[in-house]
Parts: sequence; C-alpha cells; structure tokens
Amino acid sequence: MRTRIKGLTAVLLAGAVLGAAACGDDEDEATTSGATAPATSASTAPEPGAAGDGVSLTIADKGFSESRIVAEAYAAALEGQGFDVEVTSLASTEIADQAITGDSIDVYPEYVGTAYLNVLGLAAEDAPAEPEAQFQQVADAYGERGLTALTPAPFNNGNEVACTQSAVDEYDIVTLSDLGEASPNLAYSANAEHLTRPDGLPLLRSEYGVEFRDILTVDISLRYRPIEDGDADCVYAFGTDPLLGQLPLVVLEDDKGTYTGGVSFRTFPVVNSSFIDGLAPEARTAFEDSLAAVNESFTAEAIRPLIARVELDREDPDEVAREFLQGVGVPTG
Repeated sequence: MRTRIKGLTAVLLAGAVLGAAACGDDEDEATTSGATAPATSASTAPEPGAAGDGVSLTIADKGFSESRIVAEAYAAALEGQGFDVEVTSLASTEIADQAITGDSIDVYPEYVGTAYLNVLGLAAEDAPAEPEAQFQQVADAYGERGLTALTPAPFNNGNEVACTQSAVDEYDIVTLSDLGEASPNLAYSANAEHLTRPDGLPLLRSEYGVEFRDILTVDISLRYRPIEDGDADCVYAFGTDPLLGQLPLVVLEDDKGTYTGGVSFRTFPVVNSSFIDGLAPEARTAFEDSLAAVNESFTAEAIRPLIARVELDREDPDEVAREFLQGVGVPTG
C-alpha cells in the first residue's frame, strides 16, 4: 500500500531547531507548502511471499519533477517485490540529507555532483577526471556518514543557464562570460538553494562576474514561470529540462568549463545504512536489484519525455513512473 506523507518537512525543521547541536543548521528558505505533494492512489497488492514482505520504508524526493519521477519509480519497483513504501517530498538537499542521516527517511535520489560539492563540500577542481572515480569518492565518504550509495543512473543532469532569445539578441550573449557583462541589465529566475550553494549563483558570480539586476526566487518546480510571464530574462536550468526545447530559450556556452564541467550530475540512490544492513539477505538482494533495474532504465533519452509529461502535461509522477517501468519490463506493485 502506497501513502504519501505530509508534514515531514515541518517536523524536520522543528527538530533542527530543537537539536541543532546534533543535526546542524537548516539555512534553506523552503516552506512546508512547497515541500509536500498530493496523496497518490493505492497500489496493487504484491504477490504473497515476495522478498520484501513485512519490510516498510520511506522514500523521499527533493520536490522537483525529475526527482519525484525517480523516487516514485524506486517506490513502484520495490512495491513489486512486496515492500511497503511511503513517499514524501522534501524541499532541498539540506533537508533530505538531514532526514536520511537522522533516520527520518530510508532512501532518496541524489546527484553525484550535489553530493560532492554541496553535501561533502569538496572542490570541483579537486574532483577525479573520471565520473566513476567521482562517484566512488562520494560513496566512500557517504559510508563514513552512515549512508550507502548505490550505482548511479546513466543520465547526467548538469547545471545550465538559459536566457531568452530576445535577451541574447539584444545583449549579444553567447557564453557565461558574456552573461557576466550583460547581467546588470537582466532578471534571473532560480530556486532558493541555487542562490547559496557553492556550485550555483556564487560560482557564477566569482568565475564569470554575474550580477543580475533582479533575482526572482521561486519554488524549484516553478523556475520557468517568470520566463513564461515575461518577468525574467534568464533561468537556472537543468540539462534534462523539457522546457528548454519548448520555450524561446538559448542555453549559454560555458566558455571556462567551470560551471557545467568537472563533476557529473548522475542520480543515485542514497540509502540509510542501518536500514539496508538490517534487511534479511533475500530482502536486501531484492531491494538492491530493484533499484538497479530502475537506474539502468533511466537514460537521458528516457527521462526527458517523462519530465515533459509531468511538467507540461501535468500528469502524476507516480503514474508516469509506473507506466515507464512496466514498459521496460521492471515489475511494479
């Protein structure tokens, strides 16, 4: 049976205030209303005697379409093995990391680059050249934090900046360095976390001289709304965003290779080690194999149309993920 938890973000934020010495500070401006999602319908009961029977777990996403699709796919595949899954949406990396290290959730999809730069605070220039070596460094560091990092999916969702065709034409913007020169004339749309994380706006400022005239801070899922409304000229984009091909936007070239290069942004399951280590051997094998099957299916070509269905066609991420898995032969609950 699938349920979606409401209010977990508020509980975590309250816990962060009461137990700051143990959990660290929460500096995100996220709100509970932006961190939860509507309840999903109940899933079909698995066959009796499945490997995951009797095992309950909570999966979280980070509140934007791609993360929700991946988390719902994890849930559907695990339900197919008999696991009892609850799903919740959290509003940021910081909250998700706090939740999983604090045993409030058991699994969530993260990105190698986000883990490397934002969670672990490592420098991009020190990253190994090979993506596999980058992931292994993250996995080793996460292991020391009581977390297990499972194999990433193939698709890479790196950071981009896109500007409207009109802004590009008016200010002759081709590269991020060009953006630095033109930025005092431009308005930028981005989510709150991007404005402070080291690989976000601070990096654009320090490396490319970007100082926007105005910054519109919106929920991560609404980054393109100010572009559509004519209130912003540029937007913080992800490499898999379907709206990049739907709106009159131009993705800027990273002429220094600092913003979009270096660390890969492949998604991978972060699992609370106490949870996975506590599974019976048969259940653990079913758990790991299910998530591996999901990840293997998520190529860039596969994920983009799924995101389009959620963001553009307003379909439910649970249904989109479930239909996709069924189409590629991954059993679901």
